[in-house]
Amino acid sequence: MEFRNDNLFTFFALKRSGHHAVMVWLAYHFQLPIFVLNNIKPYTDPYLTSAFNNNWDKESDWLVHIDSENMEQIRNVYKHCLMISVQDFNITNLKDKRDFIWEREKTIGESLNFYNILFLRDPFNMLASRLYKPGLVPKLIDNAEILDTWEIYAEEYLGITNFLKSKISVNYNLWFSSIEYRKQLSAQFKLPFADAGLNVVPKASGGNGSSFDKNFYDGKGNQMKVLERWKHCQKDKVFRESFRERYKLANLYRQIFPLDSELESFMQMIGI
Repeated sequence: MEFRNDNLFTFFALKRSGHHAVMVWLAYHFQLPIFVLNNIKPYTDPYLTSAFNNNWDKESDWLVHIDSENMEQIRNVYKHCLMISVQDFNITNLKDKRDFIWEREKTIGESLNFYNILFLRDPFNMLASRLYKPGLVPKLIDNAEILDTWEIYAEEYLGITNFLKSKISVNYNLWFSSIEYRKQLSAQFKLPFADAGLNVVPKASGGNGSSFDKNFYDGKGNQMKVLERWKHCQKDKVFRESFRERYKLANLYRQIFPLDSELESFMQMIGI
């Protein structure tokens, strides 16, 4: 079998989960630039439905520019690292065993090493970032539906379900706060540890970097208060009501994430 990709990393994540930061961090484990197909539409040709590639590339040197003129050439070239992201996708759709990448062998080619990455950020900071994000992103899906989907991802993270094969689960909160956790992830990907990409904030006119800080912290990303975004929304009625009576979500959250006494007090205040 001929392999077009040495390493394929497919990220399954909810929007504003911080997965782009981890994609950049992972990219710096390889010789740059790498190849990225961001926010593809499942069950279609990823090269035709990928979003933000051109915008990222205008200011970023970590990924290869892809446009309509060079797309077919890049599709067929050998790649040492290809990353794909699938966002806000209900992974229960995978139970029918259909490949979410249309005609995989033809569109992206076979891969020597491949990992499906189940990516999870705590729901409170994730939703705060979605609500704070300007423009159309928060309107694409309602809060109840996105929190339902978060619960599905959390159950997959805990191994209650197993929709994703060749899966590595990534906890964004731990990735951000613990170098030991990042070392463990590098080992799981069978890569020598590298932390050079930790502080790089992805630049994209489509994504605008961080919801709160844009690209202000590029080069010092570890100084961002990404685990405290919920505090900006804790008095917001929409934010509070979104979590009210979410007992299942609260239980899953407590199993997955380290104790945060302030966030725990907020959860108890709204009765979950």
